[in-house]
Amino acid sequence: MSGFGRLTAAGVSVAGLFLALSSWPLAALEVGEEAPVFELPGLRAGTDSEVVKLSDYRGKVVYVDFWASWCAPCVISTPLLNGLRNKLVQQGKPFEIVAINVDMDPEDGIDFLLDEPVQYVTVKDPQGQTPASYEVKGMPTAFLLDGNGKIRLIHEGFKQSDISRIEAEVTQLLAELP
Repeated sequence: MSGFGRLTAAGVSVAGLFLALSSWPLAALEVGEEAPVFELPGLRAGTDSEVVKLSDYRGKVVYVDFWASWCAPCVISTPLLNGLRNKLVQQGKPFEIVAINVDMDPEDGIDFLLDEPVQYVTVKDPQGQTPASYEVKGMPTAFLLDGNGKIRLIHEGFKQSDISRIEAEVTQLLAELP
């Protein structure tokens, strides 16, 4: 199923996630706070690690991206983030994207990635514990972390022009690494 076809087919999932999100705390994490730790299973067998821990990326700049197959802006962000990640990794920069899929059925996320393949790390959290700990209010939401695991940027939503700001923020954080 194509990107936008999935959006209408997932109406029940959207309603369920909205109800779950509406019960989360109203106070959000803030820039400068330590990012909540997580340990999640990889989304794609044979491609992603069996278990991914945020702590494995200590010392790197990390873009933690919460996404879902039914998220229209995710169709735009996915290839742009993949391009940014690949460019920086090819330059030897200590940068990674960890994308946390929140679909209730992880197969929906896997199907999405068949249409929008990525080389970055993808994990699954169908129970929604990690987005709850990050106090995510909508999709997509991303947290840019410095090498010490502190939140340096919170990015909600996505439009094509956002990638240049994200790249500038990542580049600044890479320059701050020892």
